[in-house]
Amino acid sequence: MPSCQRILCSVGSCIYNSKDDNFCTLDSVQISAAAKSDSGAPYDETLCASYKTHQKKK
Repeated sequence: MPSCQRILCSVGSCIYNSKDDNFCTLDSVQISAAAKSDSGAPYDETLCASYKTHQKKK
């Protein structure tokens, strides 16, 4: 994988989101199937398994 790859993210509630840059601060993310994994709609079929809320940050 190229070292210049960027992971963009606009989910402001995730602790890994750099709000000023619309950027994920993780080097990589895990994408998992969502509950409705046979609908054909991207928002139903994919889920960022690396997501963590600000409240869980310790």
